[in-house]
Amino acid sequence: MEYYSQAWLPFLYLYGLGGLFFAAGIIITIKSGSLNLKNIYHWRWFWILIFGLFWYMSLHASLTLAALDLISSAFMLMGCMIMISISVAFWVINSKKIK
Repeated sequence: MEYYSQAWLPFLYLYGLGGLFFAAGIIITIKSGSLNLKNIYHWRWFWILIFGLFWYMSLHASLTLAALDLISSAFMLMGCMIMISISVAFWVINSKKIK
């Protein structure tokens, strides 16, 4: 229970409340017309924002697990390499110019 209150409760608070503000901001942006999901560039930025939220959340969770000594550093390194390769692949796929 000590790990929960000191490590996971702030994590849940940060991404719970922050996720609500993030979702509200996205909804307001879409409803105001500033984010037109029919435009391919806006569609890409929308998914980049979603991906970025989950990227940072997974990185934060894995570093919290490593700090609590619940995963070894080898798994941590392997996870970071997988996440970096996914982000590079995502960047390469989205870097193609659309005519």
